Amino acid sequence: MIRKDINEDWKDLQLEEGLYTKKKNRISNQGRVISVEENGKTHLLKTTPTNGYPMMNAYQKSNGKKSGRYVHKLVAQHFLERKEDEVYVIHLNYDKLDNRVENLKWATKREKELHQFSGPAHINRKPRLHSAKLTEARVRLIKRKINDPNRKTRMKMIAKQFGVSEMQLYRIKSGENWGHVTDY
Repeated sequence: MIRKDINEDWKDLQLEEGLYTKKKNRISNQGRVISVEENGKTHLLKTTPTNGYPMMNAYQKSNGKKSGRYVHKLVAQHFLERKEDEVYVIHLNYDKLDNRVENLKWATKREKELHQFSGPAHINRKPRLHSAKLTEARVRLIKRKINDPNRKTRMKMIAKQFGVSEMQLYRIKSGENWGHVTDY
């Protein structure tokens, strides 16, 4: 049995057309989802974090494939009024795990962007000192190593040495990336 808070309000979970869940589910204004069995027993539904947001599984009626739904968006759909142009749900305290209805708000794209860029994750991020991992001098060295007829070093080891992917090396070799560097 799920211990319920006095201020917790529960509603039957309604998904958009074409989706279903394997059992009857209920969602609360505190951001919890429970599964209700036929005998009336309930248990807390497991959520999977995706991009830091809790997500629950739903299934497509047409082919039975999984189709995840963000819990915060479901809480907002069930408990908050929404204007026509508001399609995003933001967390007012920037905590992706806090899905209480009082922490959620429907927002337009512009409101979401302003909220996102005023958040602590954006403000406290460390700026990148260099925009590219490679310089022309390092690319010349890479091209020398790659095109050496007596090369015994594998591409994987060269990639690791320079901190780039093997795919990046193949792109450098073909001229797709750094094609303007020809004198090596």
